[in-house]
Amino acid sequence: MHYLYSWLKEYYPTKDTVEKTTELITELGAEVESTDEVGSDVVLEAEVTPNRGDLLSHFGMARDLSAKKGKFINKPEIEIKESGKKSGDEIQMEIKSDLCSLYMARVIRGVKVSKSPEWLQNRLLACGVKPVNNVVDVTNYIMLDVGHPLHAFDLKKLSGGKIVVSEIEKEQEVICLDDKARALLPGMMCIHSDKKPIAIAGVMGLKCSEIDAQTTDVVLEAAVFNPQSVRKTAKLLNVRTEASYRFERGVDDRGTSYAVKKAAQMIAEIAGGEILSGEVSAGAPVKQTNVKIEYEKISELSGVRFSKNEIDESLKVLGFEINENYVYVPSWRHDVSIWQDLAEEVLRLRGLEKVKPKTLDIKESFAQGEYFKKEKIKDYLVEMGLDEAITYTFLSAEDIKTAKLKAENLLEVANPVQVENRYLRNSLIPGLLKVVAKAPSFDDIEIFEIGHVFDKQNEREFIAIVTAGKAARPAQEIVGSLAKKIKIDPKLFNVYELNRDELKRFKIKKPHVYVAEAEMKKLLYEAQFDSLKIMAEFAPSQYRPISKYPPLSRDLAFVLDAQHALREIGNVIVNASDKVVLAEPFDEYKSERFGAGKKSVAFHIYLQNMDKTMSDEEAEGEIAEIIRSLQNELKAQIRK
Repeated sequence: MHYLYSWLKEYYPTKDTVEKTTELITELGAEVESTDEVGSDVVLEAEVTPNRGDLLSHFGMARDLSAKKGKFINKPEIEIKESGKKSGDEIQMEIKSDLCSLYMARVIRGVKVSKSPEWLQNRLLACGVKPVNNVVDVTNYIMLDVGHPLHAFDLKKLSGGKIVVSEIEKEQEVICLDDKARALLPGMMCIHSDKKPIAIAGVMGLKCSEIDAQTTDVVLEAAVFNPQSVRKTAKLLNVRTEASYRFERGVDDRGTSYAVKKAAQMIAEIAGGEILSGEVSAGAPVKQTNVKIEYEKISELSGVRFSKNEIDESLKVLGFEINENYVYVPSWRHDVSIWQDLAEEVLRLRGLEKVKPKTLDIKESFAQGEYFKKEKIKDYLVEMGLDEAITYTFLSAEDIKTAKLKAENLLEVANPVQVENRYLRNSLIPGLLKVVAKAPSFDDIEIFEIGHVFDKQNEREFIAIVTAGKAARPAQEIVGSLAKKIKIDPKLFNVYELNRDELKRFKIKKPHVYVAEAEMKKLLYEAQFDSLKIMAEFAPSQYRPISKYPPLSRDLAFVLDAQHALREIGNVIVNASDKVVLAEPFDEYKSERFGAGKKSVAFHIYLQNMDKTMSDEEAEGEIAEIIRSLQNELKAQIRK
């Protein structure tokens, strides 16, 4: 985002130098990219994170800078001279979609469209916006000024002055203001006049309603659109505008009227004409969010002791209204919804430098928590010859029909991206049976999964086992072996064999399919592990610093004696260079064509420096050392 220094000073008057303003922006966490001279002005370029759409304007940035200095600024009052005629006599509007919460417009008659004054053109150019004409330039200027995108229509090009905000019902081609043809798809939000699109909501206007040299009467509009809808439309049309960029991040709906009023005043001053009285609007601003101020938790989370007064004052200068232990979130702050967000606001104003680093306690052993126990159960099942599967959490309507489930008992997804994702699963079995059905050429399939299942009241974790094939072990046998290892009652599992009708429904042609399923919470409650034996399997924990520089990856494939295990090979690679942070095997293949008792293996090798980004030349040198170690210690031969 580009900001003009002189423009910022209109809201944030100060005797400080350009460097001081730059320093303030940097304190807020934005990186100043350049200070290019534009005439006698200075352009400040700052990176704004996607959650801070309120900073995408000069007023928004000045407001945040002022808060850093302990002051809150309001927008200057706008007093416009209106004629006796009413805007409502010229236009009518209607919103026919939930994707638009507010639409507002004014009418200005008798304007003279021409080039903008030089000062206005220079400001737009400095901020990366191309001047068009005095009316359009004002809408862009106000967008950069207060952050709310505006659009201007030629009143004579609107059928009967009727404006309707609705979604496109069928595909149609339109010509946009950039003279490019685009296909509007059903569901896209548009502004219509007599059922004819005149603008793509939140993205771009259309040629059929543009302001040109013959325009004398202007409809000046502003709206609040659903951010997700604007983002989706812009992506599908492969177009990105300054307006869509702001709508996607959320605009200040309570500032809509102010933006329209200020733009109308500016158009009348620059292009002439009379402003008709009143605004025509549909919809209403969204109700403000309120969040409880967790004073103790804010200090605890921050690691800094803040008094109640310090927290209250920090929030007040940022525009939050405090009512006892709650705050009303400003309409421009769409990124604040929980008390942790309030903690972040207090901390960034009061000084992140107050947060002191805390060294974590290093432990040589660890407690046997639920995660550890689940991993041991997985290890036991793998030792028994089973493979772990991870299946989708969703079920389709076809899935529940096949599994003979009742849809009313399932948790339905409100807006599924695909029809396959309509319901959340209430069992792991259907997903595992689909895995079996998709592998008809593999016999004796033995798989398991640990995952979450859902109903309308709860989310629970289950374990499921499925075995299939002529010589597949019954699930009861595997459950029995597991029960002995972790000392549980095998009756915790629901075990059964699928009959022919069930196999046919799932399109499984194998002669036998056995399944078993149990709730993990009950299983872990009863499970017992030999702690001494378990701890003996693990070496003491080792810790190393984490580099802030990116790693480079290289792949190596080589042939060596089949007797060498992957773990042994990986250790040789890691020990060959202190720059290796990970040696990950991704291929192992035994074949007589490599020679008797030989196999081919391949590794992803990740190299990283602690103090700088590693160059390709350095990486090649480390790889050469790794190759020498493999040749010397394992008699490996690199595959070309």
